Formats: sequence, structure tokens, C-alpha cells
Amino acid sequence: MQPFKPRSALSRRAFLRYLAAAGAGLAASCVPGQQATDPLPTQPPMSPQPSPVPPTVSIPSAPTTSTTSTFLPLVTVPPTSTPAPTATAVPSATPAAADKIRAVIFFIQENHTFDSLFAGFPGADGMNAGTPCPDRLPTDPPHQHADSFNPGAYTTTAADCSYTEEGAATYWQIAKQFTLCDRFFSDVRGPSHPNYFMMTSAQTPIVNTPYPTDECPDFCYDIPTLANRLDEQKLSWRDYGGIMTDIKSLQGRPEVMDRQDAQYFADAAAGTLPTMSWLNSDFLVNGDNLSGHPTGSLCTAQQYAAKVINAAMASPQWGSIAMFLVWDDWGGFYDHIDPPVIENWTDGTPLRYGFRVPCIAISPYARAGYVSHETHSFVSVLHFAETVYHLNPLNERDGTASALLDCFDFSQPPVRPGAFAIPTCG
Repeated sequence: MQPFKPRSALSRRAFLRYLAAAGAGLAASCVPGQQATDPLPTQPPMSPQPSPVPPTVSIPSAPTTSTTSTFLPLVTVPPTSTPAPTATAVPSATPAAADKIRAVIFFIQENHTFDSLFAGFPGADGMNAGTPCPDRLPTDPPHQHADSFNPGAYTTTAADCSYTEEGAATYWQIAKQFTLCDRFFSDVRGPSHPNYFMMTSAQTPIVNTPYPTDECPDFCYDIPTLANRLDEQKLSWRDYGGIMTDIKSLQGRPEVMDRQDAQYFADAAAGTLPTMSWLNSDFLVNGDNLSGHPTGSLCTAQQYAAKVINAAMASPQWGSIAMFLVWDDWGGFYDHIDPPVIENWTDGTPLRYGFRVPCIAISPYARAGYVSHETHSFVSVLHFAETVYHLNPLNERDGTASALLDCFDFSQPPVRPGAFAIPTCG
């Protein structure tokens, strides 16, 4: 059973060091202290189960280097506007995303299922657990790989719960203004770190939390990332927070900003957001509260989410932004959907998919009030960026994933909602 995380302002990485000092061990399937010079563990083969995505993908040609673009005037609407009815069919995503999007943001919060945050959301496939979640859970529910096979997904009685619309009001307002996905699955039946690898690399060499550290040089892998694909095309990227501090080829790069988000807000205000960025809120100072990771406050996490999204909407670049707000894993919370098994781990246990997590597509071209029922996952965000920037996929996972294009209408006039109110927390 995973040790409970103390209620404190420690970052995830600081907590890993806390565990080491306390002598707390994790399951034997964790990968400890992989040295930079060690060979990469064998990547598990794709499972023979049929995949819900097509077997091949057409890769466009390499992009031009031009950064000049023009955009239609923005239409301003308040964030409380009545959303349009949910579409019943997958809409067309024309004109192409590449004609409109110049900055993709992968914004990551922590440890909630779809049913824990959006049960009862209009038009979505949600089921309420029957017990309201408190703003803070008393402990961090166990959520290692072995914990992901519990019926109903929850691993503690306290996590058998759903937040009310009032308790998750800011998230609901954001989802109503933009597009919410109700079949967006985490890519690994397990905790954060293997899913982080999927978010950057579309593969994972581990299935549990690394112990006792998660940074190079002690924990370091030489695997390709989307950042490397962007480098090949001389396209800009930044890692606000440090999700890629365990990638050998990116060590020492100024784009990897460990535990920092000030540059994100500066870049948004100046209109200098890169072509692709990751913002992992749990890796920041006070990360549990900013990300909503138990035992952090969901209200404080909503404050931070509103600030991040408001900064993007106020940016001179808003007319060309696509942001994906996602939660990194299920965190041991209740969800009524058993994830489909399309791939197994090396020991034969299910690897993909993990439980559903919320995803909100945020953009001047996102379909307001639309609920996507298409199957998506973290590697879908990679495929979206690869589609926009004409990049080759990293492997079969992102190459055959959805590209989340049903969440957008690139023919609509770009919309700039009013700023979301920052909630008041007790």
C-alpha cells in the first residue's frame, strides 16, 4: 500500500526525498535509481487486443519556417454564457488546425477521475458516487499500478466520492465555455510518472512511481520526446515546471524550467509563448494545492487553473492558442467506467488505458458547450501537436491516436471569453 502523503507544501519531488529519509519502500515493480548510462528497459510490446483507433496515420510534409499569420477579430463573450447544445455527431474540423494554431499548451493538474469532478455535467457520461467529496481529502489515496484494479476505481472510502457542481464550480464554468471530453483516458493504469512519460514521449519505461528520486542523473532515460521532434524542425518549446527533468538528452536545456511557472505568465503577457509547452502544476512550489493533488485543496487548484487560463486568454497570442487542461492520473478516485484494455505491461497486467480523467480543450476555436464522446488519451495531445506542426509521430501510440479535432471548429470566428472569476477559498 502506498504511503500517505503528509499534509504540507512539499512538492512531489520533495516528498519523494521525504519518503527516502523515512525509509518507506514502494512495490518491487518500481524502478529505482536508473543511471544515465544504463540501457533502457525493454519497452513492452503492443497488446494483441483490438485498438479503437485506426491502424495507420497519414503524416503531412515538414512545415515551413514562416511564423506570420493573420486572425479574424475576436468575439468577446462572458464565461457564464449559455453553452450550445452538445453535438450528436462528430463535427468537421476544417479548415486545418495548422492554419490557425501556433501555440499548444499541455496544462496538467493532478489525480482526479471524470466522475470525481464532472458527474452530472450536462450531456456527459458521468455517474455520481453518491457521497460529496470534501475540498481536501484526509489522505492521499493509494494509486500505484496494483491499486488500479480495484472495482469502482476508488482505493479508500474517502475517495468513493464526487464533487458537487458548487465544489468544482470554476472547472464547470471552464468546461461549459469550452469543450469537455468524457472519454479521455489516462494512458497508464498507474500513478503520475509513467503517465508523464506518455505525455512527453508516448512510451514509459516504468509503471510505478520512481523511488527515491525522479530526476537525472539518478533517474534518467534516453528516450525521444516531442521536444526532440520540435528541435528537429527548429520549433520552440518550453517545459514550465520540469516534467522532463528525467530525460537525458534535455539535461541542461534552458527550456526545462524546474519548479518554475513565472516564465509562463511572463511569456503569455508578452505574446512569446513557444510553439509547444508543458505546465505541470504539481511540480511547482506548493504543488499539491496548485494541482489539487490530495491532500491539497481543490479550491486552490481552481484558483490556479483560472489564473493560467486567464493569462492565455489575455495574451496577444490568444487567437492562435490551443490549451489542453488534463489531470495526470485517476488518483484512487471513483469512476464508473472500466477502461478498455488495448495494451498490456510486461507482466501481462493491463497497461493502457488507465481510468478516465477530465480533459478540457481551451481555445478561441473550441466548441462552446460541446462534450466530446470520442476516445482520447494523453498521446492524443501529442498527435494534435504533430498534426498542427507536421511532425512525425514518436511511435505507434501517438501515430494512431485521435488528434482531438472533434473538440474544435476552425471555421468559427475566434472567441475570447471574459476572464474567469478567481474563487475565494477558506
